[in-house]
Amino acid sequence: MIPDPAQYLLRFDDLCPTMRQRQWCRLLPVIEELRIRPILAVVPDNQDRDLQQKPADPEFWAGMRALEAAGATIALHGFRHLCRSVGRSLIPLHGRSEFAGVDEHTQRQWIRAGLTMLREQGLNPKVWVAPRHGFDRATLRALRSEGINVLSDGFTRIPFRRGEVTWIPQQLWGPAEKRRGLWTICTHCNTACSGDVDALVAFMRRNAPSFTSVDRVQAEFEAMELETGERVYERLTLLLIQASRLKKRLLRGAKRRSAG
Repeated sequence: MIPDPAQYLLRFDDLCPTMRQRQWCRLLPVIEELRIRPILAVVPDNQDRDLQQKPADPEFWAGMRALEAAGATIALHGFRHLCRSVGRSLIPLHGRSEFAGVDEHTQRQWIRAGLTMLREQGLNPKVWVAPRHGFDRATLRALRSEGINVLSDGFTRIPFRRGEVTWIPQQLWGPAEKRRGLWTICTHCNTACSGDVDALVAFMRRNAPSFTSVDRVQAEFEAMELETGERVYERLTLLLIQASRLKKRLLRGAKRRSAG
């Protein structure tokens, strides 16, 4: 059943010791004040230069442990965040990804190594978050084999089962008022501007009682195979997102050509 009124999850992607701290440090006290329990998508062994924004923070891992102890959910966010594969993802939003198209044995090795790294830091990863939404059926099998049965992705309004894994949908990249449904807002502190953070803080303050957590979602929803109506909604939403991204790429290309 679609939740009515709407519920929200907050997810932070690309978390690692070398992440940019400015916007994260603005959001952290608000999360603690409002007792919001986000999904923390942590890169275990970051080798992506785009995420190497500053020297490694010696307090990063302790901070993640404290947030998990306060109710946040740790997610395995890929392995090294190096998106070099051109395989087709189950969520076809990007041309390259870290996992989609990679052989299953290698995917399982990466997942196992990433889980081990996070656990050695005293964390308990429960959820999978794929860099660039990039994963395939081999990824799902590899996740199951390593004991991860929940992922954060998909464009429905309810959690569902697919590939013997529970999908908790992630449909928003900024705050948006919704009447009904479960909505995950994904935030990238490395690239967020001050205006993005202002909008998110205001939204959290207005809607704090409507924010939920992964633990609550799992307790309150029985994830099942999608019925026809929600499958149609999922497909239409994906098409709209793809069209919006294509339009933005075309506009950027036109601006570059006109500037040249």
